Amino acid sequence: MKKIVSVIVFVAALVWTWNVIHTNEAIGFETHAGIQTKLAELITNTLAAKKPNAKELRIDKLWTESMNDNKVRAVFSYKFIEISESGESLEQVIEGEAILHREPTEDKTDKWTLQSVKTTNDIVIFSEGSTVTPGPDAPAEGTPEASPTASPAPTASPEKH
Repeated sequence: MKKIVSVIVFVAALVWTWNVIHTNEAIGFETHAGIQTKLAELITNTLAAKKPNAKELRIDKLWTESMNDNKVRAVFSYKFIEISESGESLEQVIEGEAILHREPTEDKTDKWTLQSVKTTNDIVIFSEGSTVTPGPDAPAEGTPEASPTASPAPTASPEKH
């Protein structure tokens, strides 16, 4: 009896693994690669349009995962260097995620539309520190700030009747 049960369990496991390996996913590897390529182009074009002084764009992380048959979540992280008005270079790191939805089309191509994009973390890294010193009118550290002396208001003397 044990041999029959173990053979049945073995055959069931074999059939299950065969089906898992040979089942086609609703969203294939090529689709994920295409979405990632288009998102990288979108990030590059948007950065060039909104921040023309930005340079050295580097996309550190860009991956996608299927949420269901018609929805994909993309997670991204990129950094770039921007020169401020004072001439300092600032490195900005932006992380976020996007949700894409598959639109039905009449031909057999997939059309993916961005439903939402949100940034989850924006970091600014200063490459050169700024020194802040008090100006000539500022009080020295540890001394109380002098306040202008106010002359006392004249007090009314009581009138005698």
